[in-house]
Amino acid sequence: IIESTPPGARFPLGSGRDPDIGENSLQNYQLTPNPLFSLVVRESPDGTKQPELVLEKVLDREKQINHHLILTAVDGGDPIRSGTAQIKINVTDANDNPPVFTKEIYKVRLLENLPEGSLAFQVKATDGDEGTNAEITYSFSDIANSARRVFALDSRTGDVKITGPLDYEEGKYYEASVEGKDGGGLSAHAKVHIDILDVNDNAPALSLLPILDPIPEDSVPSTVVAVIKVRDRDSGDNGDVSCNIDGDLPFRLEPSSENTYKLITASLLDREKLVLAKALDREEAALHELVLRASDSGEPARTGTARIRVLVLDANDNAPVFSQAVYTVRVAEDVPVGSTLVTITATDADEGLNGHVKYS
Repeated sequence: IIESTPPGARFPLGSGRDPDIGENSLQNYQLTPNPLFSLVVRESPDGTKQPELVLEKVLDREKQINHHLILTAVDGGDPIRSGTAQIKINVTDANDNPPVFTKEIYKVRLLENLPEGSLAFQVKATDGDEGTNAEITYSFSDIANSARRVFALDSRTGDVKITGPLDYEEGKYYEASVEGKDGGGLSAHAKVHIDILDVNDNAPALSLLPILDPIPEDSVPSTVVAVIKVRDRDSGDNGDVSCNIDGDLPFRLEPSSENTYKLITASLLDREKLVLAKALDREEAALHELVLRASDSGEPARTGTARIRVLVLDANDNAPVFSQAVYTVRVAEDVPVGSTLVTITATDADEGLNGHVKYS
């Protein structure tokens, strides 16, 4: 009997035979008490009694597949004699159970560096029916194109694999709906929420905006030379960046705003004289090559670098210096007029007109 059979349905049973006659012949049938089935005895015009099994309540194969009853035929003699037959009822499946997902919402967290082809997660649904009525096919019923490019669902197993590159910086969150449909056409739906977790896969990048180029050597300390912007596409500690300058140079970085620094001139300590030296001295270094280094706080940390060439412009900060402080010349009194008595020289460390020496 299929489980979808409505109550009230009748199923004729085999008739008993009794060779006696009259009251000694077959008079009635009895059925083992059962809440699901009852017995009706129908009498034909020739007096033959035909038993029929009546379904009283809805069957449920998922609760009980088999039912065992005993049909008894009794006569009216004294003593009463009887015969029995077994009734074995097999309840066959009807597609009366839709698929049920193991979760209403699947919450998934994936690292963005998972390789393509990796198993991201699995959806699973069960069906209380059997056979094709319990065979479930999975599909995405609602999914954005951005998610469809990176996830693929196996219709048979419910496995969801990564088919494209995950990138936290491009997509932090995906949402989809999954449908499970059995062979009889009944279906169920579940939501999938996918969070992409950041991995420190981006090094800091530095961009420069020169302010003074070249810079005069007589610039006062804290003169802004350039503005540096640092950008790290990662998040959290992976995007938390600090910046510094390599080497002992007359410049320092000063935070300006979020991820922005000012490169400014700075006085240096003269270790021999233990005093602060002036920030810039073209005569010592006309060109400074700076290496800016930005590092994030990820594990392991990533580093980005940038180079700046700072040309120092001359200022007239050096007086001419004679080759000697005193020139002593011995001249004979009869030396001809116009004779060269002595050559004096002076040098100036500056350049251009600032270093051109005139004598008087």
